[in-house]
Amino acid sequence: MPLFEDTFAPYVPFGSRDLTVGKAGTDVAVVQAVYNLMLRTMNPPSGPIGAPIAITGRYDPATVQAVRAIQQYFGLEVDGVVGPQTYFVFGQGVGPNTTYGGPVYGSRSLQQGDTGGDVTILQNRLNTFRYAPLIGHPANGFFDAGTAKAVLAFKQDAQDNGDVGFPANGIAGDGFFDASWLYTFAGGRAILTGRNGFDVVFVQVVLRNLGLYCGPVHGLYDTATRFAVEAFQRSHDLTVDGVVGPATFHAIGRSNNLAAPLPLSVAWPAPSPQVSVCCVALTSATADLHPYGVASHVVNDREGFESLDVVGHQLPNPEAPYDAYSFSLTDPATGQVVVTQRMSALSPGDWAGTYSPGVKSIPKGPVRVFPSSSGGAAGSPVLQGDLANCHRAASFSKGTAW
Repeated sequence: MPLFEDTFAPYVPFGSRDLTVGKAGTDVAVVQAVYNLMLRTMNPPSGPIGAPIAITGRYDPATVQAVRAIQQYFGLEVDGVVGPQTYFVFGQGVGPNTTYGGPVYGSRSLQQGDTGGDVTILQNRLNTFRYAPLIGHPANGFFDAGTAKAVLAFKQDAQDNGDVGFPANGIAGDGFFDASWLYTFAGGRAILTGRNGFDVVFVQVVLRNLGLYCGPVHGLYDTATRFAVEAFQRSHDLTVDGVVGPATFHAIGRSNNLAAPLPLSVAWPAPSPQVSVCCVALTSATADLHPYGVASHVVNDREGFESLDVVGHQLPNPEAPYDAYSFSLTDPATGQVVVTQRMSALSPGDWAGTYSPGVKSIPKGPVRVFPSSSGGAAGSPVLQGDLANCHRAASFSKGTAW
């Protein structure tokens, strides 16, 4: 029996029952662990959703309060009970929300030769990490040899990270399902406008790390998130519809070549410090829509960008004499620094800043992130990106981030 099931016994399939005060089991522990993880990952505009809670596997008053905070944040009925609508925020479809035609994900053991909507979800979830090449295709609901290899590789990664006890086979059983809830975060449903939740948080983080999304990680599938999804789809020759489904999940995994996160970790996979450079192309339109909802009036039709958004990821806390980070943009034609902009902390390790020059064209040059102080002191650059990586496409769609 894997470590998680031993620690928080009895095993209860996630989503198989409503959770209320007094319930105990692995399904309660999943709610507690994912909630804590999301608190550390999200930076909603109105501040933290709530406070971290102990992972006990018991549905205690602190867990009730956490669930009420989740429900209030996502606009659900606030009753402190984990039922179908709250499970859906976790990406688990049950009851009226059962996805991909059923059976409910985790309600039965799965192995090679099985078919069904739960197989589709299993493939989707693994396809968002390094297991995508093993599966070799978008989810299709058929548990083939590639899917079995991906299941085994996932188990081995969990073992290597300390979650011991998985049988060394390609069968998805009780422990595998709990691990998939704890270490993968999307794939249980199509993600589209109106479907907000913790799976949206994962998509925002991945697209941010790819330099396509520079907004807050808040779990809301808003216009900025949809534009980033569309830009990702366009760059991978997918149908550009803003819906994150099997083909997009598979493409995400081929771009997100990482093993699933550490067991019960409160940190997302952190390759190395990196910088995301997002920009919005200028067009001849007179009222081009900025991804963050601001009408930017453009009066000419020249190559360039109307805003520059920079996010530095996985940065250590600045040390004295520095108290923040800043970014600069250099014009490669003249070698002159066009702008130096102070950045704001989004969450631990992440700093963001925006430069909006109005209708002026921003040169395609190197962007550097460096520690800075309010007194003007600047340290050596720690990250570098390049605006030249932003392209204006032939089939430009208004408001798309490139």
